[in-house]
Amino acid sequence: MSLPKLKHWGTGWLIAALILSSGCSLPNPFAETEKKEVSPTEAKESKPEGSGKSESSVQLDQVPSALKDLQHIQEGAGHYGGDAYDLNKIRPELKRIPKYVNADELYKRLLNLMAEDYRPSIHALETFDTSIIDVTDGPGGIRALKVPESQEVNIMILLDSSGSMADKVKGGVKMDLAKKAVKEFVSNMPEGANVSLVVYGHKGSNAGADKKVSCGSTEEIYPLGAYDGKTFQSSLNKFKPTGWTPLAGSMRLAQEKLASHTGSNVQNIVYVVSDGVETCDGDPVKAAEQLNESNMKAVVNIIGFDVDNEGQKALKEVADAGGGTYKTVGSKVGLQEYFKGEYDRLYDQWGKWARDHYDKAQYVASIKYDRAGDLKQVLYEQAEKEKHRLYAATEYLKEKHDFDYDVISEVQSRIYERRDTLQGYSIDQRDALQTEVIDRRDQIQNKITHKRDTEQNEISNSR
Repeated sequence: MSLPKLKHWGTGWLIAALILSSGCSLPNPFAETEKKEVSPTEAKESKPEGSGKSESSVQLDQVPSALKDLQHIQEGAGHYGGDAYDLNKIRPELKRIPKYVNADELYKRLLNLMAEDYRPSIHALETFDTSIIDVTDGPGGIRALKVPESQEVNIMILLDSSGSMADKVKGGVKMDLAKKAVKEFVSNMPEGANVSLVVYGHKGSNAGADKKVSCGSTEEIYPLGAYDGKTFQSSLNKFKPTGWTPLAGSMRLAQEKLASHTGSNVQNIVYVVSDGVETCDGDPVKAAEQLNESNMKAVVNIIGFDVDNEGQKALKEVADAGGGTYKTVGSKVGLQEYFKGEYDRLYDQWGKWARDHYDKAQYVASIKYDRAGDLKQVLYEQAEKEKHRLYAATEYLKEKHDFDYDVISEVQSRIYERRDTLQGYSIDQRDALQTEVIDRRDQIQNKITHKRDTEQNEISNSR
């Protein structure tokens, strides 16, 4: 439901027409004949001092500027205003008013007798809370994905640091691209997953004389454990591409590190990041097969950088043997099928979060929109009732006690002006509050929609 923004063209004319048409239908409380004479005792008991008028507990710290020129606002109800209204007590009070009193004094006396207590209504309109709802943080981002407590997930990154990784390709140096991809990958891991970084071929050189040293250089530089961005980045900065490619040797080290991580609740995933095939006389296909078929049941995935056709064929064979997949440098480094369900769940959670907040904001705004209208109506009708009673009193004084016509006319003019001012205030305040409610609703709903779209897009791009 879309709450409307009010349009005010012609509103004043319509209100005036309604007032004029309804004013004639209201009975004059003073028009009835005085069938009962008021005794001196009753007259004495009807004095204001003994009226027993109850005071509102609401006090105004400040009268709104639109009402600052109105009398008897801070004082509350007159002695017989509101529920204390009683003609049998008011008539004797009117009789005590001197016949030749001026307009100022008569107006003041009538308010003291019959003024309404507007303080609760004014206070409610002035302190109206237009806030809608608090927006919670939501399900969280990619990093909020959590490994189930009963599960263990270990991810090992085997990064090729052979000399050819120093070559340039479109977009930069292969090693730089590889490090960037690795960093992005591990930073998107679910919370609770363990990560390890193994580098190979990072010692010696790719010269024949250094082959033995280089082929023996496989090292876990970030021990298997929880991800820490600063420490992981520091580990990536420790090496540069230099030597040969002991691919099989790196997988044997991975098998050694994962040997104690077995069981039906354990998921082991190995990612090999390389730009070429084995050059250290090892058997990477066999090594990958052993990783996959051992107790640890590790899945071996290969990510190739600028690999020629023969190299891609060989690396794909390694990935197949390891039960994983082969990806080229241009593909997104995303989590595998194990986490696909988690990404889908988080994507749907953001959708539900947005729907719940959006609908709640709509509901609260609707309630507050209507509430502002109700508060306006209370004050509006209160002002109309006060006008009717005060006007009827002036007519009574004019007709029954022959008060001066000009004085009565002046007081009646003030009574109508008072009514119009109060009703105008109630309408303006209602409109301002309803507009603010709608604006705040729209702001929150836009914020909710933007946040949902941002989070879901990030999730989609990481899948």
